[in-house]
Amino acid sequence: MADSDKKEVETAIEKKVDIEADIIGPIDPAQERIILRKIDIRIIPWMLVMYLLSFLDRVNIGNARILGSNAQGVGTMEIDLHLTGSQYNWALSTFFIGYIIFEVPSNLLLKKLKPSRWLARIMFTWGIIATSMGFVQNWGGLMAVRTLLGIAEAGLLPGLIFYSSFWYRRHELAQRQSLFFAGASASGACAGLIAYGINNMNGAGGWPAWRWVFILEGIPTILFGASLWFFLPDFPGNAPFLTEEERKIATDRLALDHIDANDTSFSLSEFLETLIDPGVWMLMFMYAGMATSAYSVSYFLPSIIRGMGYSAAAAQAMVVPPFFCGAVFTVVSGYVTDRLKERSGAVIVSSVIACASFFGLAYGPVTNNGLRYFLCITGTTCSFSPAIPLLAWSSNNNRIGTATRQATASAMVIAFGNIGGIIAGQIYRTSDAPQYQLGHIVVGSGWVMVLVLAITLRIAYTMINANKDKIHGKLTAEDVSDVGRSRTDMITSFKDKRFRYQL
Repeated sequence: MADSDKKEVETAIEKKVDIEADIIGPIDPAQERIILRKIDIRIIPWMLVMYLLSFLDRVNIGNARILGSNAQGVGTMEIDLHLTGSQYNWALSTFFIGYIIFEVPSNLLLKKLKPSRWLARIMFTWGIIATSMGFVQNWGGLMAVRTLLGIAEAGLLPGLIFYSSFWYRRHELAQRQSLFFAGASASGACAGLIAYGINNMNGAGGWPAWRWVFILEGIPTILFGASLWFFLPDFPGNAPFLTEEERKIATDRLALDHIDANDTSFSLSEFLETLIDPGVWMLMFMYAGMATSAYSVSYFLPSIIRGMGYSAAAAQAMVVPPFFCGAVFTVVSGYVTDRLKERSGAVIVSSVIACASFFGLAYGPVTNNGLRYFLCITGTTCSFSPAIPLLAWSSNNNRIGTATRQATASAMVIAFGNIGGIIAGQIYRTSDAPQYQLGHIVVGSGWVMVLVLAITLRIAYTMINANKDKIHGKLTAEDVSDVGRSRTDMITSFKDKRFRYQL
């Protein structure tokens, strides 16, 4: 492009020339709050239940593993399926192979095929497969079903992250996403309570309790997934619970963040640029460290607590407080980081506490159950609470151009991060019980990686922002004005002088 053409484009942006005669006027704050409340009521509960059920069906194998156990091991999953050596661990890890492969394509299809259709498909199919785990007869069957479960469930979390961006502005995302992401840690608490009750069903219908776990927890997923097809709203522009005026305001709100809520296009150039973005890759490795920790406690916390000398029933009940704390602090971290409009701080603080917790479990006194249980609580809490600030950090800094960049970045971070699930399935070995030192060391080392990368990326983004301020000057009130902006006046490049990375 010639210099004269570049100058004309920049002048058009600065004067906010309206290309499509579709200027966004002032939005009444009171009316915006009413619309936002309506969206919260209609969107958040669906996402919360979806993610709670997904994590429940994914990790309930950890609860099923210790159900029905007695001195002879009769009625346990490992005895009934003739599992030996590391076969249980591989059954955990195989889930993530298809899950990782299909994350990115799933996210790219979400907006094209409509969220209500695509998310319903994901949930309905994984519900059927999750229920069928109660009928497997050997290790081969367990491996096959776990692999299919990963393929079916692929795309749910990045899909929910992407879907929430259709409805909320940058500074509103983390606290909303934290509400449904709390379902991950809440599922651990629910799984413990449900398994505690199902333990009394051992032998009901001639079946061991562990089979009932998969059957009774899989059926609600099937029913809920079918309901999404009919009741989940797709976009603000066609939301049936909003009036025509409210739909326009809901769409205009997103345009203030340079986002077109109705855009369903695919940009190959943005897709390729995102694939080689070093910031996205650093976030991918950070999420991998977090996911290793989250899946480790989700799969093995019942076994870790039982290794302290408690009964199977007591261990199921004792997993509730750690996961409950994780759910509470997930919501708190989302709220605080939205209020402060800052993401990296929560990641850095949580990383420090998590490092201390898991290295404490690895090297602390084995006989001090009080201390070990406290470290289980802090470690579990920090395994979940910084995930949404990190995912919001990724989402906020890739909300430019078409929907392609944000969809790709979110899916890349989550897909790669789920390599942590493969790692988690292998590091807590039966031979290492009851201290599981190797597993704790690996998880603690992952948090060291998260800490170093978070500090590095924050420094890099700070330097880039400072350099832009030096060249173009700090952003003025006019640059961020909510009034008079064209819906076509979108930031399409990181080089745009109005773009600043969120820290």
